[in-house]
Amino acid sequence: MSHQVLARKWRPKAFSEVVGQDHVVTALANALDSGRIHHAYLFTGTRGVGKTTLARILAKALNCQGANGSGGITSRPCGVCGACMEIDAGRFIDLLEVDAATNTKVDEMRELLETAQYMPVSGRYKVYIIDEVHMLSRAAFNSMLKTLEEPPGHVEFILATTDPQKLPVTVLSRCLQFNLKQLPPALLAGHLKRVLAAEKVPYEDAAVAMLSKAAEGSVRDSLSLLDQAIAYGGGVVNSDAVGAMLGTLDQGYLFSLLERLANRDAHGVIEEVGRMAERSLSFDIALKDLAGLLHAIAVLQSASQAATGNGDDERIAALSKTLSPEDVQLFYQIAILGRRDLALAPDEQAGFSMTMLRMLAFSPGIGSGVADQAVAKAQRSAPPAATSVQVVTPVSAAALVSPMPPPPPKQVTGEVSAHAFSGDWAGLVARLNLTGMAGMLAKQCELVSVQSNTIELMVPEAQKHLLDKSYQEKLKVELAAHLPAKMRITIRVGTAEGSSLAAIEQREQQARHARAVASIEGDAFVQDLIADFGAQLNSASIKPVS
Repeated sequence: MSHQVLARKWRPKAFSEVVGQDHVVTALANALDSGRIHHAYLFTGTRGVGKTTLARILAKALNCQGANGSGGITSRPCGVCGACMEIDAGRFIDLLEVDAATNTKVDEMRELLETAQYMPVSGRYKVYIIDEVHMLSRAAFNSMLKTLEEPPGHVEFILATTDPQKLPVTVLSRCLQFNLKQLPPALLAGHLKRVLAAEKVPYEDAAVAMLSKAAEGSVRDSLSLLDQAIAYGGGVVNSDAVGAMLGTLDQGYLFSLLERLANRDAHGVIEEVGRMAERSLSFDIALKDLAGLLHAIAVLQSASQAATGNGDDERIAALSKTLSPEDVQLFYQIAILGRRDLALAPDEQAGFSMTMLRMLAFSPGIGSGVADQAVAKAQRSAPPAATSVQVVTPVSAAALVSPMPPPPPKQVTGEVSAHAFSGDWAGLVARLNLTGMAGMLAKQCELVSVQSNTIELMVPEAQKHLLDKSYQEKLKVELAAHLPAKMRITIRVGTAEGSSLAAIEQREQQARHARAVASIEGDAFVQDLIADFGAQLNSASIKPVS
């Protein structure tokens, strides 16, 4: 007899053998035992989690004849009757398995559904298993809606898909839906160990852990990888062979990188990257595993709970005390973004190196890492008598905006009450703290003159829309309580001189921004970043501290 691959040999033949899908198995078993059989089921989930396997077991449960030929619908098919054995062998005449990826057209679906009206030949139910059902065309879906909603009593539909989002809602509403989940690595590892024990294959726990992690939640993938590992290791599953087969990274490199990052040792980081390149290790996998290791450290720091059980807990605990939580979160974010951008780098080694240097460059803490080197460099270049680093404000930044003093208040002439108005229009508007329409107009106005009982104001051409009657009425009402009763206000359009409250506030804001830009430009750390890494300062992103 030819060798049978593990994924087929260990394919579950009963609900009790299904791994990690208890929520689906329990629901199906209870429905079968109580006789509450739905006419259409939909199994969703990623590859290799058991969709088609559960469909076949359900078909056996519906058609099982019992060991003595007197059985009925059951959640525990016997596995020895004619129906069970023929379904396991794939030759049961009343079980039709259709690959929707290759039978997408409406004519093919109609031809298939035409057979639904005929009674089963040897079984209790005629079962249609349609795999990858999301690949059907829109017309094919429409052709099966009526049959799917009201099938003959002897017909059962079992649909399977990896992408339920592509199914029409009209199909989803006609099916009883079960979502099969990906299995966690620990559960997969336990299953692989049982298989290895039954197959009498020696193994190492670390190797099994690597296989279960590489399977990414898929039972079929884990068994296929196990088959490959047995062949690669010559009948033995050990960590060295599995690591070489998968191209995974030795965790020692990751720990060394994190230790050097914690010590802000840029030279050591580059050396470690060079050693990884010499062994032709995958930098994409390195960033993925590094993010996983940082996650384990973060879990230990926040919850005091080790996130791994592969023998590295002591080194993880040591790093959790060396790295600050801020460093861990920053390194994790840079690692996953660096992995995303790895394809855009000149080559993988360059992209990985820049990701590591980015962790150093942006690491928090003024007195550490690159920042420490920058401050030391600035201190070495300072005069001997200086006790601190002098921050030189560049003239160009300071001169970006010069705060111009507002024009002097207009001379007040005529008979105006002194307590009501002193000629400082901007000061009056600021004291009154006007809001709404009145505030908008008042802040843009400049005082032209005060003569007799008339205050003449002016707004610039760009703000002439504020001369709307409603704006002026609101302003006059607000000022009525602060000016003599006979005082009149006139407003016209003119050339701005910069004495309005809005102009004064804008100059003050620009001056604060210019001082902030000058302070950043003069910082020694920023100057070293520009010189060493070719960084550019985005002055628009700088906001002065209130």
